[in-house]
Amino acid sequence: MIDATKIKAMVDHWLNTPPNGYFGQSYGADVRNMLLRELSSDNADNLLKKLRQDIPLIAQLDDSQISINTETRDFDKLYVYLFIGNIAIDLGEAKTENSDQDYYDVRAQ
Repeated sequence: MIDATKIKAMVDHWLNTPPNGYFGQSYGADVRNMLLRELSSDNADNLLKKLRQDIPLIAQLDDSQISINTETRDFDKLYVYLFIGNIAIDLGEAKTENSDQDYYDVRAQ
């Protein structure tokens, strides 16, 4: 019987496998690429589309059962989660800051 623990294990394996990680197979997720880009519904939809292609069991779930959501922590951290039903899988912190930007400490004297 397939339960929530096994589904989470399948998705964890998929998330930890780089794309094309198996010879001749496109199986795998490019989560780092998604997190390094501007977060948008297109990026999230593409990740979910790839997940559904690679894991047929997930393809049976509709949009109300699988989603990608974000959580803001502090004022500068954005964490991304994949929700499958009530299961939350942490995808990591989004790296959307601009490294070319100058930062100033307004409290400096």
